[in-house]
Amino acid sequence: MGMIANVQNWRRSLFGGKMPTMSNDAKRATAWQDYGFPEQLDFENHYSMFRRNGIARAGVMRHVEKTWETDPWIVEGVQGDDPHKETRREREVSVLLQRLGFWNRVHAADWRNRVGRYAGLYLVFDDGLSPDQPVRGKVQLLKMQPLFEGQLEPQEFDTDATSPNYGNPVSYQFKPWVTGDDREARQALTIHHDRIHIIAEGADDDTIYGIPANEAGFNDLITIEKLIGAGGEGFWKTARGAFSLHATGDNGIDVEGLAQMFGVQTDEVGDKLNEVASDLSAGMDKLLMLGNMEAKALAYQLPQPEQFFAVTMQSYAASLSCPVPELIGQQIAQRSSDENSRAFAKTIMTRRRRTIGPNIEQLIAKLMRFGALPAFDFYVSWDDLTDATFEEKLGNAKSMSEANKSSVGTGEPPPFRANEIRDAAGYDADTDLDDDDDEPEGGNAGATDSSALDE
Repeated sequence: MGMIANVQNWRRSLFGGKMPTMSNDAKRATAWQDYGFPEQLDFENHYSMFRRNGIARAGVMRHVEKTWETDPWIVEGVQGDDPHKETRREREVSVLLQRLGFWNRVHAADWRNRVGRYAGLYLVFDDGLSPDQPVRGKVQLLKMQPLFEGQLEPQEFDTDATSPNYGNPVSYQFKPWVTGDDREARQALTIHHDRIHIIAEGADDDTIYGIPANEAGFNDLITIEKLIGAGGEGFWKTARGAFSLHATGDNGIDVEGLAQMFGVQTDEVGDKLNEVASDLSAGMDKLLMLGNMEAKALAYQLPQPEQFFAVTMQSYAASLSCPVPELIGQQIAQRSSDENSRAFAKTIMTRRRRTIGPNIEQLIAKLMRFGALPAFDFYVSWDDLTDATFEEKLGNAKSMSEANKSSVGTGEPPPFRANEIRDAAGYDADTDLDDDDDEPEGGNAGATDSSALDE
């Protein structure tokens, strides 16, 4: 909360310290209040939006789903080493991680991290110590529990300026009931930071103060809710019909007659009419009791929300660095869709390299330090999402073969050898094909060898 207060104080300075902070417009300092946008956002705001708004959920999950489309693997050595077969220690780590459901747990913590500022993995070891104690000795990892920001509140911070952990939490309070668990069944628990691994996307200084995925687009999400809600309510009222009430007698509204008909006092007639109107709006098969009054239908036309919705969606998608078609699964022209997919794949590859990959390496190094995993030099490797698809690879191989065929009769050697074409198709090289001696695929079949003429 202290960080939020500091941000608000900075924003107040934009207005000379006198104006509210409900806008980025210095001329209209309360614009956000007029629009219905909250001044401050906390975990409850983000969690509620994630749970109740499908587009907000997509904003959290799309990047995570694409990131974890395939699992990474641990490679012994350092980045840039030549490829090698799986080593004994790589295999050992792979078996241990699979037994723990390691990648599934990190994936679960990853999407929780995007809901709030950070998420945590509670590491349960077999050392028999209380969770509020640091890890001692060689331990075995028994379980990893992913936790939301709201479930894991910093309790004590490191105030030693010489410590590498300075400014970070020393301990956390685990509150299991925050996201709906029974508070009576599970009480709060203090956990030492050794037993917590934090994922905080956007916190480039390795602190817990990341940036929620939906923070920049939160105002857009509220606007989208208004458009969807107003559209649904407007459609209902248009289908049901709206009415105005008019007196039919010469002497105006017969209040006493209406009071007698409704069985209320004369000063309660207005409230009763409002109740009747509300009841009429709540259902299709309702009747009006009007006495000497007449109901006339009101005709009005709903504005089309597509233009407003499209602009808001584009603004929200921009806040996520995610094309709208990728965000909501919209089917548009194939060429444009392919380009959007390639651009999004590049974004996710950057996320793998700059955020999730290094975070996994920190977690693996921590487990190695505690003896839960065998220790060796390693890095996290992932497949390339920007690689051509199998169909694209086959198309490239076909084009290379056709280029070879086109060279027949020209006197020029074919441009591609057989193993080059196999590689383009995504297959390993065939050791039976000697690229130095054999004629490349599509070569000048039928060409006369000079030695044969001599014979």
